[in-house]
Amino acid sequence: MSNPTTEDAKLFLKIIDLMIKSKGFRDAFEWIFAELKEKTFEKFIEKYPIGSEGYENILTVGNFGEMIGTLVNRDLLNEDLAFDYMGDFLWDRIGPIIRGMRKKFGRPRFLENYEVWVSKYPEWAEKNPPKLET
Repeated sequence: MSNPTTEDAKLFLKIIDLMIKSKGFRDAFEWIFAELKEKTFEKFIEKYPIGSEGYENILTVGNFGEMIGTLVNRDLLNEDLAFDYMGDFLWDRIGPIIRGMRKKFGRPRFLENYEVWVSKYPEWAEKNPPKLET
């Protein structure tokens, strides 16, 4: 990946602005980070059926991840900017649930760009160690 350009930064800031201005996104992100405890799709769907707040929260964050992943995967958004700011974008928490949704509903491409994008994160993180030591 090439160094981010000013145009990359402008696009990225528009995406961040969209996320910050979306109360639904902010609430969903916070809920996943603080409240989601289920590690499998089966346990998740049992507690949060279709139409529930929890289910909608997964879809909200997943759709933002898909948007970012699509842009990164098509080289329209700089991967370094996205990973440096977002890490794996909660994939570690919601990835198994999204994979379960794909299987249950027979939608193999559902949020696939999100997964393709974040699957590159471990390699990126290895090449880009933390800037500060704790």
